[in-house]
Amino acid sequence: MSVAGRVLAGLLVSLVVVVACTDSYLYDPRRDVEVPVDRSVSLQGRFCSVGSNEVVRPIKIIVLMDASQSMRVSDPDGTRATALVQLIENLPRDPEVQLAVALFAGSTTAFLTQKPGNPPEDGFVQVSSLDGAAMRGLTERLLTFRNPDTSPNRDSTDFVKPLSDIYSLINSDIARSRLEPGGAEALAQARYSVLFLSDGKPTSNQDSELLQGDAVVRIRQLRDLVEDVRVNTVHVFNPTQPVSSVCDLSGDGGCPLLIINQNADRLEKMAALGGGNFRDFRNNEPINFLDFAFGQVRRTFVVKEVVATNFSSPPGSPVDEADTDGDGLTDAREAQVGTNPNKMDTDGDGFSDGVEVYFRERGVDFNPTQVADPDGGGLDKGCPPLLRDQDSDCDGLLDCDEQFIGTNSTLADSDRDGVPDGIEWRGGTQGASNDLDEDPDNDGLSSRAELRLHTRPLEVDTSRLAAEGYRYLFEADGPPDEQGRQCYTLRVDNVLLAPTVAAADDAGVVTRGAGFNNVALSVAMVPADDPTARTLVRTFRVDSVRYPVGGIKSPADGVVRVTPEDFIDGCPGRPDVVPPTP
Repeated sequence: MSVAGRVLAGLLVSLVVVVACTDSYLYDPRRDVEVPVDRSVSLQGRFCSVGSNEVVRPIKIIVLMDASQSMRVSDPDGTRATALVQLIENLPRDPEVQLAVALFAGSTTAFLTQKPGNPPEDGFVQVSSLDGAAMRGLTERLLTFRNPDTSPNRDSTDFVKPLSDIYSLINSDIARSRLEPGGAEALAQARYSVLFLSDGKPTSNQDSELLQGDAVVRIRQLRDLVEDVRVNTVHVFNPTQPVSSVCDLSGDGGCPLLIINQNADRLEKMAALGGGNFRDFRNNEPINFLDFAFGQVRRTFVVKEVVATNFSSPPGSPVDEADTDGDGLTDAREAQVGTNPNKMDTDGDGFSDGVEVYFRERGVDFNPTQVADPDGGGLDKGCPPLLRDQDSDCDGLLDCDEQFIGTNSTLADSDRDGVPDGIEWRGGTQGASNDLDEDPDNDGLSSRAELRLHTRPLEVDTSRLAAEGYRYLFEADGPPDEQGRQCYTLRVDNVLLAPTVAAADDAGVVTRGAGFNNVALSVAMVPADDPTARTLVRTFRVDSVRYPVGGIKSPADGVVRVTPEDFIDGCPGRPDVVPPTP
């Protein structure tokens, strides 16, 4: 073979080796029939935190004091009255700060802040309305209170009954507040703080109800309805005569110091159950309530989380998968189970198709394709007719879905982790518990990071991160403005659109064209003074972005522009978004 032939053969061998060692190609025949789809859009613009004067949170304090016979021994000088006056004097003179004072003895709970009426209404008074005369009258009634009950147990000590009365007071006040104009939609609900003061020993043993039952716990659980509810406890033992440290094992005296310590321990455990704090006053230490934190009416808010999502595209955004109705089932999966890809709840029973299919696969007796009887029956039970098709908090989950999966249908972010419940449900994380710092798929990314990237928290998919992950950039835009708002510039790139299907009415007329996607951008904020408080979620929503139809996407430049005014609380969506034409 000539030299030229050997060189040519060597080049051919080298080319074979190169081709064998790489997955690159010199020519891809798919380019003749498939053109890469430009299906990404960007969200660009500004958003602002809540202004310090924009959210006014009512502060409501309930002082519940033991007035039984034992308190005349453990607090003979009435320092609890002095403590109450000091508390009132140190509270802000703001109309949003309100106070309720109650005494308990035997089976009686007497509200000293009772409002006039027929019948009189137990409730709160504005601290700003308590002048010197009102405070003197309140102090006198506290110190001279005598139980009007004439039964033999009038001076006994019962903890469960007054705690039940306080539960009723708070629960009724919450309901009343929500019935007031704008009450249910208020940006911040009230914060309730209970101060429970006693020498710590009920006449009969009530520990099973206090420490293992719901006497305290159910008061704390009311926090799901408002900003917060906490039960603080105060133990008082300041007798005139010193207590003997000697145990009387032969008689009825027992061990006085041991009993006192047990009483204090009981109250401390009650505070732990109530999410509050415990104070112990002994050895003639004057009682005061000034160490308890009641919160502020007006607060500065900071950004906790910013997360974008496309409800029409499953996490991971595969190019050939769409979820047109955003129910958590891809259109292909809906075709398999026989549900309607354009209806979140095909059979109208109040449970979305995604929830029904998910739990049916896990043994729940759900059927997403039932047909209602003429009388409205024949559907899966559990969702009242008035709640069907309702998404009260606009988090992307129907109200009855939330009742079933354990989230709160009135809170967009039930577990206060900064990510709306609907995004967590579709990603496979728990919207009812803060689990976003975990990494269940062990791919090196926390669930929080994956929800922000719109990837799958339960699947190792980091190899596709560059192609499928959302990309965020936001930074402070100058100092806070005159309203106390901190504004930010924002850009979220690579928000991938999905090829959704068209919708038609019963006559076959197209009511919405194919390709339209439902994109959302949520900003969760918390008070700077309490990062564990309930998050305030504001969301920008747009459903006019469109997957390329005929090779052209909408908007054509791929930029969805966002302004601070576009972020709203709850429902409805952006008022300036015009429904797309078919």
